[in-house]
Amino acid sequence: MYDIHEHRHRVAVWAAGRAYSRQGPGHTIAVAKHLIEKSGLGVINTADQLPPPDEMNEFIHQRIQAVIDASKGLYYTKRAKGEPDVRKALVCTYGRAQKLVNMYLKLKIICAGYHDHPHVKAMHPPLDAVLLQALDSSNAIDQESDLLVFREKLQAAKDMSKTWTTFDRTTYEAYISAIRTFQGDQPLWAIERLWNPEREALSALPSAINV
Repeated sequence: MYDIHEHRHRVAVWAAGRAYSRQGPGHTIAVAKHLIEKSGLGVINTADQLPPPDEMNEFIHQRIQAVIDASKGLYYTKRAKGEPDVRKALVCTYGRAQKLVNMYLKLKIICAGYHDHPHVKAMHPPLDAVLLQALDSSNAIDQESDLLVFREKLQAAKDMSKTWTTFDRTTYEAYISAIRTFQGDQPLWAIERLWNPEREALSALPSAINV
């Protein structure tokens, strides 16, 4: 049966697949669909299926780990001009898996009208270079939050890694902790007010083009 849940699922698979596959050999949209469905992530259709905010961190971790587990045993073919094809094992890091999970839930739940649901307030944003660079340069912090504490937490996270595709769980949680301080009483997902798709798009344009 093709209903609105399946409709949203397909859009979310496409968007999450495009987002998580950046510079990732073998990470196609078809693989993203497999990981989402095999991990059980795809059965989440409404915010009522999410845990309360105080359980969200562990819930997200479980979803990320399920995606990593689902990636084990998958292979892709590496092709290079003039060289024989090589069959290689797919590597899905914690950082790549968080991007897939959080982007999928962003499209499937937050952007589907559940943004004011009490269980959604603590949902994690997808971490990527565009958001982290914007976070690093922003002072638009929640008025109840401590800017100094935020800066200390962010620096501690950056000292671990600045490349989201290589994040392990500890690094990921360090960034989420910094974002939580930055947001204060605001929803965690709303940190994406700092995220702008034009940042990445403009960086890819030839320098001679004036926008």
